[in-house]
Amino acid sequence: MKFDFSYFKSANVLEQMLAAWQVLLDTPAFIKRHQLWQGFLDHKWIMIVTILIMGKLSVTLYNDLHNYFDPPAIEVAIDIPTEEMEESIKALEAAALNSPEDVKERLEAEKRSLIEEKEKLEENHKPLFSGSYKFLILIFLEILIFHFSVGTNNILKGKNRILTIKEFYLAQIRMVLVMGHKWIYGLLMYILVSVVCGLLSISYLTDFIMFFVYSFFLGFAFLDNYLEQFHLTIQESSKHIQSHYGAAVVLGIFASIGMSIPVIGPILIPFICAVAATIYGHEAQMEKGVIVA
Repeated sequence: MKFDFSYFKSANVLEQMLAAWQVLLDTPAFIKRHQLWQGFLDHKWIMIVTILIMGKLSVTLYNDLHNYFDPPAIEVAIDIPTEEMEESIKALEAAALNSPEDVKERLEAEKRSLIEEKEKLEENHKPLFSGSYKFLILIFLEILIFHFSVGTNNILKGKNRILTIKEFYLAQIRMVLVMGHKWIYGLLMYILVSVVCGLLSISYLTDFIMFFVYSFFLGFAFLDNYLEQFHLTIQESSKHIQSHYGAAVVLGIFASIGMSIPVIGPILIPFICAVAATIYGHEAQMEKGVIVA
């Protein structure tokens, strides 16, 4: 799943973003009008799997919320001096500017050591529902996401495709592969962005930039569910989605922010995005014009 930016069409990004946002706004009404949940209730085995997944997800969400708002006693007892450490880091930076080269190197080493210590201390204070957690949610809920994507496509194209257990299984395996690749790409991108921002002295922008990177990866997963229905390989799907970068980013931003809403977000938002991605894919005819490398 290599990235070839020759498929990226910058001129269409804004148009794609606006189109995807409009689709997202219209999606709740589409779901209500066509009562998409009814088809879901017809599959008893899907309901059983759903109950099991939701049960596990609810426990995980409860523990995450509990630890977030009421951290363990050992964490409460620790006074994390992040403000003082930040001041020390700035002081080291200022001192290094006018120091001889050998002294400057020692000061830079001390600064890096202090930054690493600060990051370790702040590890237990990460935002609720991290990027990796959202990737796992999509993997766990893939059976339902694929079901809603196919159901939406049936309505849009006037089909009556009935999914088999084998198709659900293959869709699940594909989502694991897609999210696994994106998780690795995310780590590599984080390293690259961190290094570049560090060299440019704009490290404070690292998380901001990575938010959009991870958003694209989330949007990629939803659009891939649509393209999968046309028997495109992950590599072929990747080329199409890169040419619709703007839509993938908008869907991903909506998913990323929405899934951060406690309890209801991780459960409801993936289904809305699955339907919205299918509607966008249908309207943009993303499955047409397979690009040959």
